[in-house]
Amino acid sequence: FDSYAYTEIHEEMLKDESRTDAYRDAIMLNQEHFEGAVVADIGCGTGILSMIAARAGARKVYCIEASSLANTTREIVRINGLQDKIEVVNALSSDVVLEEGYCDIIVSEWMGYFLVYENMLTAVLSFRDNWLRPGGLVFPSSVRLIAAMYSDDKFWSERMDFWDDLYTYDFSPIKSMIVREQFSMPERQHLDHRNIATSTQVVASIDIYDATLDSIQSLASTLSMTSLKSCRLHGVAFWFDAEFAATSTVVLDTSPVDGYSHWSQVIWYLDAPVEVKRHETVEGFFSIKNSDENAGAFNVEFYLTHPAAIYKTSTGQTPDTIAQNIHERLTWENRFSERQASDVAPHWPKDPQNDFSCINELISEVSSLAYLPEGIERVCVVFIGVFALGFVVGR
Repeated sequence: FDSYAYTEIHEEMLKDESRTDAYRDAIMLNQEHFEGAVVADIGCGTGILSMIAARAGARKVYCIEASSLANTTREIVRINGLQDKIEVVNALSSDVVLEEGYCDIIVSEWMGYFLVYENMLTAVLSFRDNWLRPGGLVFPSSVRLIAAMYSDDKFWSERMDFWDDLYTYDFSPIKSMIVREQFSMPERQHLDHRNIATSTQVVASIDIYDATLDSIQSLASTLSMTSLKSCRLHGVAFWFDAEFAATSTVVLDTSPVDGYSHWSQVIWYLDAPVEVKRHETVEGFFSIKNSDENAGAFNVEFYLTHPAAIYKTSTGQTPDTIAQNIHERLTWENRFSERQASDVAPHWPKDPQNDFSCINELISEVSSLAYLPEGIERVCVVFIGVFALGFVVGR
């Protein structure tokens, strides 16, 4: 568990504002449920959710952390003056004993890459069965794993077609190695919502109140998605959302449309593109199940039956196996940090190649040239305006 004691993990989570804001809003908008309540925060990390619960009026918060980070979390709680309400417990949740004999609310950020890769949901369900009073709350209360087909010709060109003509030589035999090395298992990426090529489909839905340890061992669904356009399909994309349902309901959405998420999304690339026509149905099957051979790992299966027959499987998957292209990650996150949103997607970082503000600046500069005769000035402005329109249409 000490892999969770490193600061990098928690810095990434705390800088994910959509994640932390969703938990904060869910707690503060349902403050009447937290006032005077006994709360258990499972896998509390740095204690942010425990401190929000305490500020919302909780009488007692058990901040449960199995890693050695608990020592630092205890100090964070103390310097924020909340040590009288929050007890940091350095133990597995299965070993914790609540002196009240129950808790009113369970709060946990148990979701991982591909929703389940952290393998923490079993701990939450076991704690629920042992300690949550009848009628108590669990945040989040339900989650959904969502899928859609993905089309990205630019990516395919950069990763695959690139090898066809390199310094006048043909390196195409490398392609089979890339498929074997890089496309054999799902990977993390910040996906562009504009490349979602089909309707979305919920492939798994988990109600945290009703789920059992047996029911979450295997999540499976047939697939039937409608193509939104004629294009080449390059992979299948996955993300999740989580609902915090009480008097007020809050939803945490990790889809590409909703902007940056430290979970990013999951993409499983096909071995070769598949042509699809607009409104054509894409059919197949998906499953993710606990590995019998490797405790804490998952076996993932995906196949298409239409418009092409494709089968992919990957075993022994964990948070450590779901790689992310480092160039893609740094480029996306550096651009996002500039907080420049495009007109198409308010949360999506602006592509510098599609930023036409320089044209407006040029027009302004020409207009400000006082020494130009009025007629010439107007001709220059009209000429640049026509050029700008052509440039935009060309892009």
